Amino acid sequence: MALSARHTMLLTFATFGAIVGTHVGALPFVVRNSNVTAYEFGMVGSLGMLANITAMSIGGWVNRHFDHRSVLLVILPLCFFAMLYTLVVQSLVSFGFSVICLSFALGTMDLFMNAEGSAVEHESGTTIFSAYHGSASLGIALFAIISSLVSAWLAPWFGALFAVVPVVVTLAAIFQSIPKRAVERHHATPTRVLLPYRTLTFIGLAAGFNVTCEGAATLWAGQLLVDIAPQLAAYSGLGVAFYGLCGGVMRLVGDRLRLRHGDERIMIASLSVAVTGFSILSIAPGFAISVLAFAGVGFGLAIVFPCLFSLAAKLVPEGRAAAMSYVATIGGIPRVILPFILGWLAQMFSLGAVFAACAVVALAAAIIIVTTFAKIDGALPLRNAP
Repeated sequence: MALSARHTMLLTFATFGAIVGTHVGALPFVVRNSNVTAYEFGMVGSLGMLANITAMSIGGWVNRHFDHRSVLLVILPLCFFAMLYTLVVQSLVSFGFSVICLSFALGTMDLFMNAEGSAVEHESGTTIFSAYHGSASLGIALFAIISSLVSAWLAPWFGALFAVVPVVVTLAAIFQSIPKRAVERHHATPTRVLLPYRTLTFIGLAAGFNVTCEGAATLWAGQLLVDIAPQLAAYSGLGVAFYGLCGGVMRLVGDRLRLRHGDERIMIASLSVAVTGFSILSIAPGFAISVLAFAGVGFGLAIVFPCLFSLAAKLVPEGRAAAMSYVATIGGIPRVILPFILGWLAQMFSLGAVFAACAVVALAAAIIIVTTFAKIDGALPLRNAP
């Protein structure tokens, strides 16, 4: 019996999370096998982020030639094999190349599954977009811990044996349930919309800072836990698992919280929790407390990015796509630069310095958000319309 398109997209997001979780769960072991230093890891992280942003930037051109369903059927297995390649590398060059390939593939899948998810949400008339991202976070949580366990007990590539199951099931579901949509090859020139560039620039920076913190929590979690307690290396995936679990839960209830309390209050409260979590991680207090701190970071960062994109769309209702595209472009700047800086800090000082820097970056995002809302006070309602 075929799944509905809505449930197929939930499964697709979860499988995306499974691929990411398998990768990051094995990451401490892959880094060790490849003899990659913290500085080199940060440099590779910046290159991977650049590849990810590039893939999403050219997605519009790809979509003018291929429909969502066709791209997803091709890119999903490519994501799996790119992830598998990252699990078997044993040198800096191969590690860097594997991360770039995986980041590019994930960026493409990210764009097209969100595009198809948006179309399915619109057709079904059900608000489910936050749940899509919640399922991705839960997929990361489950497969990160599975991957870390099998990496310690067997080898990193064994984690792919578990991930192949949701990949195959999802491919079958997409083939059966997702329609092949007409591709619009020729678009009329859109009416030029005057954007509030100054405000959107600040929103983009805050979004970029938030995503950078999310990436740091995902990529550095296992390495911090291994550094704190090498004898518990098999459980290093718990940091990412708790981060993904709490982030997923937050995303599942996030829309209701936004309706009740408004975006500004939710973002400030969330980032306050994230700053606290990162501050605790900066002093490496111990394995158990660090795992709980990653949970706090997951709660704190989960819905800030959706809130910021929603704000950009509200500011320019006649040009939502243009506003969101500009915000994404500005947000890409810190996403590329900051991973390199974090790697340098880890190399020069300690892994704790990475999370201390993340606390500062998250605090900066909160300050930008407060300043931005103060400047547009009265232009938007305090609470979201139902």
